[in-house]
Amino acid sequence: MRDKKSWARLVCGAALAVALGAAAAAVSAQQGPPGGGGAGRGAPQPFTVHQLKPNVYWVEGGGGNSGVIVGNNGVIVVDAKTSAAGGKELIDDVAKITPKPITTVIITHSDGDHVNGLASFPKGLTIIAHENCKTEMQAAQGPAAAAIADYIPTRTVMKNTEDTTIEGVHLRLMHFAPAHTSGDLMVYLPDDKIMFTGDVVATQSPYPLIHAEKNGSSEGWITTLNGIIKVDVATYVPGHGDAQTKADLQKRVADTTARRDQIKALVAQNKSLDEVRQALNEPPPAQRGGGGAVGGGQAAMGPGGGAGAPGGGQAGARGGPGGGAGGPGGAPAGARGGPGGGGAPNFMDFTGVVYGEMKK
Repeated sequence: MRDKKSWARLVCGAALAVALGAAAAAVSAQQGPPGGGGAGRGAPQPFTVHQLKPNVYWVEGGGGNSGVIVGNNGVIVVDAKTSAAGGKELIDDVAKITPKPITTVIITHSDGDHVNGLASFPKGLTIIAHENCKTEMQAAQGPAAAAIADYIPTRTVMKNTEDTTIEGVHLRLMHFAPAHTSGDLMVYLPDDKIMFTGDVVATQSPYPLIHAEKNGSSEGWITTLNGIIKVDVATYVPGHGDAQTKADLQKRVADTTARRDQIKALVAQNKSLDEVRQALNEPPPAQRGGGGAVGGGQAAMGPGGGAGAPGGGQAGARGGPGGGAGGPGGAPAGARGGPGGGGAPNFMDFTGVVYGEMKK
């Protein structure tokens, strides 16, 4: 009887290990390898093109979502995928939509899974980003950063709202506050009531993804979400995941505000981070790095180290050997990564991010 129970425990343990391994592999594949330029450790996501309007599309797969807006004489692309190969596939998909050339790329933020594909784009394009995003890209080091050194934004946005017309298309570029990063930029098409949000909205997590090492902010994220909810938008295209409605975002900001208030109240009681997690019935996050380099998936951009491998703490610690050089998407020089690394919390660890903010 004892042998049967032991065997049952062994089988259950093996099954749990397999399940956890599969979950970790899925996250790793989505986020990208540490310091690399590929789409992830698993098989790359297939590209799928979705049409929203006769001239507006979004393309999922190969990293963050991308937008394709066909104008009078050329095409505007929003975000460029994780790798040179992904960028090339995106360009090929655009060619299947229209023979018009890509003339403009708008970058929503500096994470590697949104910028590294620029390496395959024609040179001489107009590249638009928030000023803080440009600063992060200029500070980046490493092979992935070198590959896109000729694709630093040529035009920047500092105002909260900037209206512009490109290829005959009316666009409104919006920045409310530091949120996912300090340089988030939303791309709004007023005539079509469509907004590309970048990773300010990313549906793979119930709570926001905040790069503390890039001066992202949970309070700023709430400000930003409340701001874009007030805009006359019918369809929000997130940085990751399926298209969202206003009701989807309203629920997300309500849930996030409630969780942040819970964490704030527990910190006020002088609870440790572990005690906060216990009170929230939340297991410790996986010991992952703070995101890949501007070459990796959810990168923290800059000359600091790239992210550590899943399971490795001290991600990107000071860019030392084994840390991998951070690329666009890496933190400013010397920023440090994941839980246990002594620096910025893992960007996927909302509780850790908020706790760190409250303890400053």
